[in-house]
Amino acid sequence: MPRLALFHRTHNISSVSCLDVKIVGRGFRESWLVVGLPDAGLVGAISAAHVVRALGLEAVAYVESELLPPVIVVHQSKVCDPMRVFGRQGLMVLSSEVPVHPSLVYPLGKSVVEWAVREGAKGIIAITGIAVPNRLEIETPEVYGIAGNSELYDVLAKANVKSFEEGFVVGPAAVMMKEGIKRGLPTMMLLAQCFLEYPDPGAAAQALTALNRILDINVDVKPLLEEAEMIRVRTRELMRRTAEVMKQMRKGHEYEVPLMYT
Repeated sequence: MPRLALFHRTHNISSVSCLDVKIVGRGFRESWLVVGLPDAGLVGAISAAHVVRALGLEAVAYVESELLPPVIVVHQSKVCDPMRVFGRQGLMVLSSEVPVHPSLVYPLGKSVVEWAVREGAKGIIAITGIAVPNRLEIETPEVYGIAGNSELYDVLAKANVKSFEEGFVVGPAAVMMKEGIKRGLPTMMLLAQCFLEYPDPGAAAQALTALNRILDINVDVKPLLEEAEMIRVRTRELMRRTAEVMKQMRKGHEYEVPLMYT
């Protein structure tokens, strides 16, 4: 997980609030915002934490809400907010070290999009996992993409990311996609095949490989594969708490095919 200090400053503060969620801090204009939150297989959370660590990104904003668990996160004796935005010019990352409770899904999703619009972000790319029952039999997880418009589907196609054609997506990424379309903010989603309730660094590696192609960046994913077992051990408690939350959000609903197409 990222080991950066709590973001705090008293000048140039920009905050965006939606209902009971506020994002405090400034972003970078014309930069993509990558969102990776705890979800199936912790694909998004592992991906976001790895990008932050690999690129040495610094905290620029944080999420403030009474809907978040009453906890602080301590890294190397420093107090940190559990949900932060890290970044540099060209790239920002929203990372969370706590599960997203169902009561937080809608206000968080709307606030993230509102903040991205206000800060002049180029767009949002949400990384998440889509659990498959036969994950043990899959050596290299497939990564699928969803885009808010046809131009972005062309971007996915050029990056050799297959379109997610039928199904449901549950959670904050789904809210961000809907809100992004409403606001005219370019929004994409990367869904990697994964385990449902077991940390999946391999799936995160594939998601980041796709992200590298889309954004023309070079995040080394080899550590995710070489340190997979250590990552699973480190994240098992977060996975346990996330699994409880996913049950409340009916995350398994993604296995189903929409009624219109049955």
